[in-house]
Amino acid sequence: MKSKYHKLRISSKFSLDTIFIIMIMLSLLLTYSFFRAWNRPSLSLPHIESYTLKTAHIDSCVFSDKDITVIGWAFTEGNTRILNRIFSKGKNGDWIELMSSTITRGDVSAAFNSPTIYDRSGFIATRKDSSVKESFNRDIMIISFDDKGAGHAAKYHCQ
Repeated sequence: MKSKYHKLRISSKFSLDTIFIIMIMLSLLLTYSFFRAWNRPSLSLPHIESYTLKTAHIDSCVFSDKDITVIGWAFTEGNTRILNRIFSKGKNGDWIELMSSTITRGDVSAAFNSPTIYDRSGFIATRKDSSVKESFNRDIMIISFDDKGAGHAAKYHCQ
């Protein structure tokens, strides 16, 4: 009787270990897939309606040995929904998207005499890369989208 119990115990332990390993592998795979989905580099520029974005400004543009940081604001006039994407030009000619976050800029709304409409026009865009100086020139493109989804762009060369 003891041998049947012992075999059953070993069999159930093996099953639990197998299930545990499969669950760990699935959790790692899901974590990795979410990371890749959210941090996917943009392979191409979005459609740009015009290169006449006049309501944009770069406050700070820093290219160091290992990262790029761009701070500024942009919007398309008359739009209440503000969406900006920032790109940096590689030395091979490709435009690489910088990861950007919205920052509150009450000064922009005040300057355009539009209380709180353009408060969300600010951005900080960054990219960490071990070869920034070798891979990127100092050209920046800001693309601000209007309510219809059309992109309006402005190009800058950082000093």
